[in-house]
Amino acid sequence: MAALSVALGHCFGQVTGLALWATSLRDFPSMPAADVAMRVLSALFPADAAVMVFFVLSGHVLWESFRRKQLRFFADLPDYACARVYRLFPLVIVSAIPLGLLINAPAADLVRNMLLLSTNLNLVLWSLQVEVVASLTLFGLWGLIGGKRWMLLPAVVLAFGLTPFFRGEGAVVFFPAFVLGASISSVPPRVWRLSWLLAGGTAVLVFTNIALGHGGITRCFEMLGATVLVGAVASGRLRFLHSRPARFLGSISYPFYLTHVVGLIVADPYLHMLAGLPALVMVAARAVLSIALTIPLAWFLHIFVEDPVLRARPRFVPGVRTSR
Repeated sequence: MAALSVALGHCFGQVTGLALWATSLRDFPSMPAADVAMRVLSALFPADAAVMVFFVLSGHVLWESFRRKQLRFFADLPDYACARVYRLFPLVIVSAIPLGLLINAPAADLVRNMLLLSTNLNLVLWSLQVEVVASLTLFGLWGLIGGKRWMLLPAVVLAFGLTPFFRGEGAVVFFPAFVLGASISSVPPRVWRLSWLLAGGTAVLVFTNIALGHGGITRCFEMLGATVLVGAVASGRLRFLHSRPARFLGSISYPFYLTHVVGLIVADPYLHMLAGLPALVMVAARAVLSIALTIPLAWFLHIFVEDPVLRARPRFVPGVRTSR
């Protein structure tokens, strides 16, 4: 659902433009009523907030894996690093191929994007750059504090405290989201099941950028809102996520996230026929067509690339010279 939200946000931004996306409550008095309405409506497609959910969710899932397996930093670092490489890079590499063919990308640009050294062909790759660095740093934090839950609190404070000194460094700026995700299991599940907390956290996650604009302090509020949402999911609060449609969307979410740009490019020539229609109609048409084109491609990549690669990756077990 977060990946769909990112896709919808991209569709909305392509129709309305980044200038509208960049406005906030303080700009409303000088804006036409139609633009104000569209800006408020854009909260239903919170692409930035959805990416923050990815980061918090990643921190939570990884930390729970460390805790469940009782990993040791030096002994288990090779296996963990291998797992991260196999999890992230194969789909990035393969998904770049159809994109490169569609836009006739130079080979050098294609290779740099495949290796996450550049994002000029597929802008969403910036979040994967953050994921690579932050997930390794999180493992370092696990090794440093020995899995002690109480030490996550000073880690969160330190992570937030460092961000003003590293503006523009995505891995540092967004690392607090990973640490907050790691902290979720330290809170009693009954807290995450509170209805008012879930409603408030979701509202903060979705609407803060309208009140305060994008970036800066807004990211802090979005991280907190995303933490509440992921905490509710982890505690079983949102049972509809166990439905078959939700589980299917979850299984293809990573390849879908990477390849929606392909769906947008393929859909673009057909959308020119709708030029002149109201903006909301254009957003809906762009979303329906691009998502319908992307889902089969994402499913194909999930079945024939993602799953086989994850099953085939080697395991580096300390003291055992075997692989699977």
